Amino acid sequence: MGSTIIQNDDGSETVENDDGSRTTTWPDSASHVDYADGSSMTTYSDGRVMNVYPDGTKTLNDVNGNPLDPTTGKPLLEPPDQSIPTPPSTTVEQLTEILDGASAIADLDAANGILRGLAVTAVVDKQYSALSELAKAFGEALKGELSPANWFIQWLKMVLQVVKSMETEERGVAMRSWCYTVTYDAMGMGIPPDPTFSSLRGADQEALNKEWWDAARNQGEEQLADGKRGVSLRNRVLLLVAKCGADPAIAVNELWATACRNSGDDGNAGLLAAYPSLSWPEPTGA
Repeated sequence: MGSTIIQNDDGSETVENDDGSRTTTWPDSASHVDYADGSSMTTYSDGRVMNVYPDGTKTLNDVNGNPLDPTTGKPLLEPPDQSIPTPPSTTVEQLTEILDGASAIADLDAANGILRGLAVTAVVDKQYSALSELAKAFGEALKGELSPANWFIQWLKMVLQVVKSMETEERGVAMRSWCYTVTYDAMGMGIPPDPTFSSLRGADQEALNKEWWDAARNQGEEQLADGKRGVSLRNRVLLLVAKCGADPAIAVNELWATACRNSGDDGNAGLLAAYPSLSWPEPTGA
């Protein structure tokens, strides 16, 4: 169906379009468009443009796009700069305090600012490589235990001391529980909910999986409550989330991959291959 053209008595021409809009133009180049959603746009002969939105709000701009007062037509004051301020540079000394737990990162926004202050990009180029990319970005500034490549080893060792000799299924449940526990805490989300446990070994194995999930969650909570060491752990998780583009779903998978590497479960037939991608925010069970 084509458009309908109407000639008006004042010399203007109205076109009724197929999309429900109506466009009226005048000989002096002024025009008015009524849209199907109730909004409208009026272009005056001097180039000013008035937009009226469905809720009744209006904007007016001059021919160069500068904002004008819709009532008086006078120029509006320039709005304050809303751009994100550049954070001050983060020194190695400041970062060391953060990693030692002497200083707590307030939240994810603060963690993002720390990485920007270190000129570290908030993106992971390759799956399971966030920590190694952070280590490369920091270069020689951080070495040894402070290097991102080793950030979580001391806490994971405590978990693995308990679960290393267990059956693979329970070990995987426990490690995933720890990863979710520390990530939920860093994001201010409290305690992760219990996942669904479904085992080919039946109800007894599912009950055992639940026990190990609870045990590893409790261990993670104890670690996070352990004074400066707990602050250090939370800080490191927040920096990891920031590195992962502020996406905790990526971060929890990076932690999971790190746990699997440290437990020897990162081979072709290991836990990482069996669970290559954990869900978020609902935890992956078994």
